[in-house]
Amino acid sequence: MIFQACWNHPVAVCEQCGGSFKLHELAADFFRRLSHLCPRCRIDLTHAAREHLISCAEAAHLDAEDVVAEARALRETSVMIRKDAQQQRDTAQRLRAEAEAERHKRLEAEESPPPQT
Repeated sequence: MIFQACWNHPVAVCEQCGGSFKLHELAADFFRRLSHLCPRCRIDLTHAAREHLISCAEAAHLDAEDVVAEARALRETSVMIRKDAQQQRDTAQRLRAEAEAERHKRLEAEESPPPQT
């Protein structure tokens, strides 16, 4: 999310050199498995980037849009599940009614006297 919301403004300030850096300007050290380093001092700025992400209005707005999209998807899924459940209830009621009708038919057949020949 930080790449989408914060690509066009600084995300970290280095306390040692005072530089302010956008995300794509930060350095990486693959041997130490660090990806948010000051390009001048090589100090880890991960904490500063995290703090920025927590306080960034653009990131919050993007996060809110994601939540709304997820809520819409959940609502659509819920509607489909309710429709499916209603169809299953309808089928169960129909099968129960058919079984009850068949049971009544058998009871009537058993109760009626046999035909006289």
